[in-house]
Amino acid sequence: MDDNKGYIKIYRKMLDNPVIMKDSDHLAIFTYLLLNATFKEIKTIFDGNEILLKKGELVTGRKIISEKLKINENKTQRVLDRLEKCKVIEQQKTNRGRLISIKNWCRYQSDEQHFEQQMNNKRTTSEQQVNTIQECNKENKVINIKERNIKERKEKKEFFDCDDWMDEEDET
Repeated sequence: MDDNKGYIKIYRKMLDNPVIMKDSDHLAIFTYLLLNATFKEIKTIFDGNEILLKKGELVTGRKIISEKLKINENKTQRVLDRLEKCKVIEQQKTNRGRLISIKNWCRYQSDEQHFEQQMNNKRTTSEQQVNTIQECNKENKVINIKERNIKERKEKKEFFDCDDWMDEEDET
């Protein structure tokens, strides 16, 4: 892609994939594919025809990948074939290049998932805030009851401590 701005998500789950983690070349090629795949639909030329690239697709060739990553062309071909065999990618090969589709792109890169995660986070935060408010309200009620009880006891005490409730005649 021409646009070198933005980011991709790299999930730790990738560390569990034996094909991607086979060696540094496998990881480099897969990462290259992730970084160069489209994040939105765009028109491009593939095999002499204008096509619409979907999210997670790119048009490239093994020579281009080999030159960019300084990996032997034959090894690049083997890695791409292995990624395809293990259903990590799909490829349409021609004499002029290849169209590569990264499987499960939307599952791992989509903003929709990010939006869903944000909504879950907001929901959790809201629930925590409600719980906190409820706890504070409970504490305030207890404090208010305690304060009212203390005030009532104090008033009673003041009432009983007060001498003016007795008549002066009774004092003698």
